[in-house]
Amino acid sequence: MTRYLIRTGFIIASLFAVSWVWQVQHQTTQAHYSVYTQQLGQRLSQIAAGSLAPWLNQTLISTDQSNYREHLESTLSTYLKLGHFRGITVFNRYGVELGKVGEIDSIIDFVELQESEFSVFVAPIRVADSTAGYIRFVVDDDIIAAQQQLLQQQQQGMFTVVLLLGAFIGGFGVRLYYRKARYAFAK
Repeated sequence: MTRYLIRTGFIIASLFAVSWVWQVQHQTTQAHYSVYTQQLGQRLSQIAAGSLAPWLNQTLISTDQSNYREHLESTLSTYLKLGHFRGITVFNRYGVELGKVGEIDSIIDFVELQESEFSVFVAPIRVADSTAGYIRFVVDDDIIAAQQQLLQQQQQGMFTVVLLLGAFIGGFGVRLYYRKARYAFAK
């Protein structure tokens, strides 16, 4: 009887240990994914700022500024199609808006009305070691949350498969053990 209690305790402790390890791994994955997302957003805004630096420098120098806003918004629309952005805005060094695309007219109104989470990434547009302007990306975190949910479902599926496989192999091992034990006892 004691043997059965010890085995039952071992099985219960094993299940707790496996679920604890899975929970810790899930939290670690979420933390790493969040850091990765932040780094990706910062890097993307830096790349976009670097690509806009020559254009912004030329626009600030040029006296013919008749259609720079259309050209800028066309370029920003290309960036908008690359990811899950709510809006992209370019400012000059004084904070004057040069162009914007997306659904955000005012960031203050957007923050007050928005119920879902979002991230804002701002990168300076640098020309010859001086700041010529800024670019702001507003990223929708719902897409990031959906990707995390998909990753969690995949992990849960893997956990279930490993648990079933462990139970199958454990059952097979117990059966083999008792078969050999009966055979040894019969001799």
